[in-house]
Amino acid sequence: MAESPRSAAASNRVIAAYLAVLALARERGYVVTRLKMAKLLYLADLAAVRGGEEPISGVEWRWLNHGPFNHSLQFLENDLVDQGIVRVDRYYNGFQVRLIGELPASSLQAEELAILQRVVAKFGGLAASSLKDLSYQTAPMVDAQERGQGVVLDLSLARPKPRLGPLTRRMSAILDRLPQQETDPEVFDEIAQEMSDLGPARRRATEAALEDDR
Repeated sequence: MAESPRSAAASNRVIAAYLAVLALARERGYVVTRLKMAKLLYLADLAAVRGGEEPISGVEWRWLNHGPFNHSLQFLENDLVDQGIVRVDRYYNGFQVRLIGELPASSLQAEELAILQRVVAKFGGLAASSLKDLSYQTAPMVDAQERGQGVVLDLSLARPKPRLGPLTRRMSAILDRLPQQETDPEVFDEIAQEMSDLGPARRRATEAALEDDR
């Protein structure tokens, strides 16, 4: 039986990404709420996918209330509170999540941390409602709204589509520079002779197949 999200332990990747967002936000004085955390992680995953990399957080994003979300983030938050690493306080109509304990060594690569840093710098100062509206305009969320609430978001839709036009033009230019190709008339004679030589073998194979079918 599959483990429920409440009992399943979060992966090191999710924990590292979650704590990195809190640390980067604290450096800039940004408030991070539960809703905002989900949207920042989601946008970071999209940024990684657009760059041809794998999603950073590893969260299975679904279209739930307020856009991309996964209930496992709530259970991770509870675990981090119990460990004294984060603190949760009421903040207007939501809850603010703050990093208060020692930040464990990150398991993320430097490139992944750089993406998180860019996303937090660009979007961390926005209100959670603005991030929610922004997330609804992303390709995976547009697709999800056509399929129905609760579906898993297809992050691959954020991957850049290959640009075949320049490649086609380069290949055409190469073909244009090649010398004129001429077919050797003797090639057809060789093909005809080869087919004649293989005739007896083909007949024997056909007779054997017909014999097997009787």
